Amino acid sequence: MSVYDQIKQALQDVIAPQLAEMRGEFKTGLAELRGEIKALQSEIRRLDEKIDALSDKVDVTIELRERLAALEAKVR
Repeated sequence: MSVYDQIKQALQDVIAPQLAEMRGEFKTGLAELRGEIKALQSEIRRLDEKIDALSDKVDVTIELRERLAALEAKVR
């Protein structure tokens, strides 16, 4: 076996298992990250719904304020 083959085999014996382990850890971390992203997306959707509801209430309040101002102007 040549020196090149010996070095190549040594690297494969040492590094390959570590790379496989790191790949597994990466996949686990990636799966956890995806779960967190989904949770954040769900929370964002919930907040969007609340913002939309609040926006509707503000629109109604502004409309009522404008009507009240128009009535006050007629009374004066």
